[in-house]
Amino acid sequence: MSSPPEVVIAEGIPIGAPTAPAQGCTTGSSNVPVAVAHPIEGRPVEPRRIAHIFEAEMGAANPALPPPGAPPGGRYAEAAFFGGNSLLCCFLMCLLAPPLALLVPCFPCDRMWVYVSPDGSAWDPSTGRLVGY
Repeated sequence: MSSPPEVVIAEGIPIGAPTAPAQGCTTGSSNVPVAVAHPIEGRPVEPRRIAHIFEAEMGAANPALPPPGAPPGGRYAEAAFFGGNSLLCCFLMCLLAPPLALLVPCFPCDRMWVYVSPDGSAWDPSTGRLVGY
């Protein structure tokens, strides 16, 4: 009796010699290239118009500390504005009931917590950037 023939399932693919890492990459102890992050300086974000400000319920004994760069004496509040969610609702209403799509900008769907300074400008509490007026 003869033995069954050997069947080769897969053969290895030859790999070339290691090359130098790409520019901007460093190698670790395992010789795996690792990308190095570089900060990107983009254009500053323009402040948006805030439609409604909903007051936060805070005690008088807890004064609001302003974010970095914001004028003191303000308060924290939730601000409604026309953003990405409102735009999506507007497009959806254009498909379902086109005349009602004209009302979506009057009732914005986007909200975020902001620090409202005494002059009425809104500041992002985590970054201290001006985000609205």
